[in-house]
Amino acid sequence: MSPLDFVVSLMSLYAELLARWWGVIVPVLFLISHGLAVISAWHAIRYTRTSQAAVAWTVALLALPSLTLPAYWVFARHRFAGYREAVRDVGRQHLASLNAIERETMTAVDARTTSLISPLDQVADVLDTPICVGNQFQLLIDGGAFSRALLDQISSAETYVYAEFYIIRDDAFGNRFADALIAQARAGRTVRLLYDEVGCLKLPSSYLRRLRDAGVDVRAFNTRQGWVNRFQLNFRNHRKLLVVDGRRGVVGGLNIGDEYLGGDSGATRWRDTAAFVAGPIVKKIQAVFASDYYWASRQGLPEAKWSHEETGEAVEVANATGLAAICATGPADKRSRATMMFAAAAGAAQDRLWISTPYLVPDETTLNALSMACARGVDVRILLPNDADQWLVYLAGFHFESELESLGVAAFRYTDGFMHQKCVLVDDKLVLIGSTNLDNRSLYLNFEIMLAIEQPDFVAEVTAMLTQDFANATDSGVMSDRLRPWYGRIGTILARLFSPVL
Repeated sequence: MSPLDFVVSLMSLYAELLARWWGVIVPVLFLISHGLAVISAWHAIRYTRTSQAAVAWTVALLALPSLTLPAYWVFARHRFAGYREAVRDVGRQHLASLNAIERETMTAVDARTTSLISPLDQVADVLDTPICVGNQFQLLIDGGAFSRALLDQISSAETYVYAEFYIIRDDAFGNRFADALIAQARAGRTVRLLYDEVGCLKLPSSYLRRLRDAGVDVRAFNTRQGWVNRFQLNFRNHRKLLVVDGRRGVVGGLNIGDEYLGGDSGATRWRDTAAFVAGPIVKKIQAVFASDYYWASRQGLPEAKWSHEETGEAVEVANATGLAAICATGPADKRSRATMMFAAAAGAAQDRLWISTPYLVPDETTLNALSMACARGVDVRILLPNDADQWLVYLAGFHFESELESLGVAAFRYTDGFMHQKCVLVDDKLVLIGSTNLDNRSLYLNFEIMLAIEQPDFVAEVTAMLTQDFANATDSGVMSDRLRPWYGRIGTILARLFSPVL
């Protein structure tokens, strides 16, 4: 028998068997899919974040199980399994390190009252995160200042460098960043790099191989690690941070790539902000990296320094008075700590609450907190980009912008480039800078980090920066629905339906 005759006979046999058993296969598949749909619907009723989402998923699962089942198990979950257990493991392994952090933050805690008199007190208390005293800060406005500070700090490392970014590009700045890490690794320093698999989907393997060949410890923060998370493509590690020798760090909203340099690279201006910090708070940033690194590698950081004595920074920060706390949030939290952070900031505001965010898809708790601040007479403003980089989120933002304006919250659209900074200003007392957007993804699905700073000079700098940003923006109230085309209005309505997974 020729190979062609064999294939033909095999296909004929398959067709005969299919015809004979079709009446059995279809009912069995029907029962299996509907059985899984019922189980998934019960799961949705028990665990979906809001009752509206639970009803929507339940109806869809029971009506169209074949189409809805894959979508439900990819997009519906908002709890990340295994990370908290990993953090507890790394905590047990580095108990002495954690005790060192606790001892150093006690000085700051003891120096404060327990009456929660400042916005920083209130935010730190709600998130149960310690306040560190004796820090120095530098505001990094846009990509030029950020890139210079980042590369300068990497080149100044004496012992180790930890870097963690959501997106890394294989372009001019991406290669300058890689060269800086490689130089330190070849000089004998410990260099560790974490990246998000989804954010770096376009990053070629040759880029990572070049780093590894030079001795850089490169790890992917794999959110699909473990059976429970196998299909969870919706979670991201969105943090952007750098730690050098446990003494100095950078936290902000910028990734690694030419596009984030904006005007410095000749492209459309990319308006973004980061902060350089030196002092005890860096060890809290380091602790966040340690947890993420342990999840990615199941290994600790044996070279990490956790006390003033180890880092030798006592003289360096002796005259520093800046107070700071780290707001590290993510889908492994038992409660939405990112929502709690925004709500606490809104609740602490007495005179003004200015928020800049590239994406606006808030939850009900945050909407209520902003509304209550408005009702108290607080000047509440939201600064948004006038241009879009993600159309679905951009269109959904118009719905929530209208809702906020109906509550008295003023919305402004930034017109001097693309506005990507994540910054919160509370009165003239507190600034939050980092990676957290005011959208569902940052509130519930992403691992994020914000640096909360209380230092008069730094707050004054941020106030001046945001004042200029608002001067370069248009009051969004003049861009009402009727001034946008009909297809834009329809897109806004449809985009809002997908807001739970944006």
